[in-house]
Amino acid sequence: MRLRWQLILLGLGLLMIAAGGLYLLLPRSAARPVEPIVTFTESQVYSEAIVGEPALVNPLLASSQADLDLVELVFSGLTRLDEFGEPIPDLAENWEVSPDGLTYTFTLRSDATWHDGVPFTADDVTFTMSLLRDPRFSGPDDLATFWRTVETYADDERTVRFVLTQPLASFPEYLRIGILPAHILAGVEAADLPDDPFNLSPVGTGRLRWASLEEGRDMTQVRLIPYEGFYDPARRVRFDEVDLYFYREAADAFSALGGDVQALGGLTPAQLDAVLASPGLEVYSARLPVYAAIIFNQQAPTRLPFFQEESVRRALALALNREELLSTELTRHLLLTDSTVLPGTWAYNPALTPTPYDPEQAAQLLDEAGWALGGRIRSREEVPLSFTLLVGDRPADRELGQSIVEQWQALGVDVTLEVLDTDELLDRLQTPDRDGEGRDFDAALVEFSQGRLADPDPYPFWHESQADSGQNYSGFADRDISEALEIARRDPNGVRRAELYRSYQQWFIDRAAAILLYNPVYHYAVSCQVQGVQLKLFVGPADRFQNMHEWRIVPPDALQEFCPG
Repeated sequence: MRLRWQLILLGLGLLMIAAGGLYLLLPRSAARPVEPIVTFTESQVYSEAIVGEPALVNPLLASSQADLDLVELVFSGLTRLDEFGEPIPDLAENWEVSPDGLTYTFTLRSDATWHDGVPFTADDVTFTMSLLRDPRFSGPDDLATFWRTVETYADDERTVRFVLTQPLASFPEYLRIGILPAHILAGVEAADLPDDPFNLSPVGTGRLRWASLEEGRDMTQVRLIPYEGFYDPARRVRFDEVDLYFYREAADAFSALGGDVQALGGLTPAQLDAVLASPGLEVYSARLPVYAAIIFNQQAPTRLPFFQEESVRRALALALNREELLSTELTRHLLLTDSTVLPGTWAYNPALTPTPYDPEQAAQLLDEAGWALGGRIRSREEVPLSFTLLVGDRPADRELGQSIVEQWQALGVDVTLEVLDTDELLDRLQTPDRDGEGRDFDAALVEFSQGRLADPDPYPFWHESQADSGQNYSGFADRDISEALEIARRDPNGVRRAELYRSYQQWFIDRAAAILLYNPVYHYAVSCQVQGVQLKLFVGPADRFQNMHEWRIVPPDALQEFCPG
């Protein structure tokens, strides 16, 4: 099983660990005093506050947001994502796939150089992959586990061949990972990589080159300079300098916004309110590549026979007024979704017919299935329609869970809300039930993340083979969906993959595999003096820099058009 997927338990405290989606510009609010106060600059130096501290500015080791942000700007991979989430060439010019889908041959650019001027070659690629494959590599486990299944060969200076153990249509996106310079790091053992000075004085092939790092008492400043030799002139950054200020405390980072720095991402609800009240700041928001769903234990025929019935699951979906569930203050941070695939991406089905809110039809479905309402609770053959819904132990989780329970109770369903901390909830999802009927839960509200990739491959969560020991925690089994997912993850034909995934999305709704609720939202505050910012599709917050080459700082004497007040 591939390990690039993660399960993130529901909780607003976890929502800002990833980012992605479509560009939105939020309306202003006058609910709070105008703060922070924004000052404007005469220079073409862009500055941003980031919470955290640089430590491993290395694409193979980076895991903190501070490191990932710097890696995005300093390094390049063989591929990058376009605005629809499809991989396109970056350090590579093109690639070919063998008929059996097992061999990918990449032709590299001839004009790419490292920031020290040394030409980029296939040796750099094979060197990077050799570190990932090394048994002593101490970076993220999912990276090592995957790359140890891939063989890499340099056929010549500009040709790299990758041999897979099984077809994987999403493989080109794995090559977004930044490449390391062999001429600098050759001789460094994989086990010693985390301790190498390179991690805080990196040399890459990206748009910006490392200039300096200065540590202060409460903040670290990293200066980056646009690399004049960057191989793609259309994507060269036009600022004179990019200064990133890394704060140990989130409050200090927010205090710097508008004065010392021009931007801050990952706003909390309170910070968002304050920023929306400031006439000198714009808020750019995006859907994260995460979706929340209510899942049901569909492998417990004795204890939970009703969850094996599509009509019952569909009735539960019809009985939920999802718009009302998200109609509170949560709507600023959660957007309703009808798909496990992000809207606007290449695999999304724009013609989906979602499940409507229709409590009358829900009641009719249950009546026709024999789940009759006798008194307060529905039952069939003396078996009550009764179960427990698990949610995470956070205020927003409890609020949402309680609203769901109340709407189902109005249908005559006996639902009990159980609140667990994150670790216990995850353990319940993963642990087999002691009676051997699926996992140790009835129903649960959880969030699913796409992990490191934009590719929407749903196989790990919804293919029937993943029910017993994989991440298909609900035990959902549908042959049409499983076959579509099997073919799509192997077939490199993008058109056919899109067709299969679009069919899967409608089947998912029609067959009530789970009840989809929302995508979390990432908020990015930027001075109105900085124009051209867009949050296009991205996998993590670091991808907010994707179109930095289009950003510009408007001179103070020309701000009237862009900055209200």
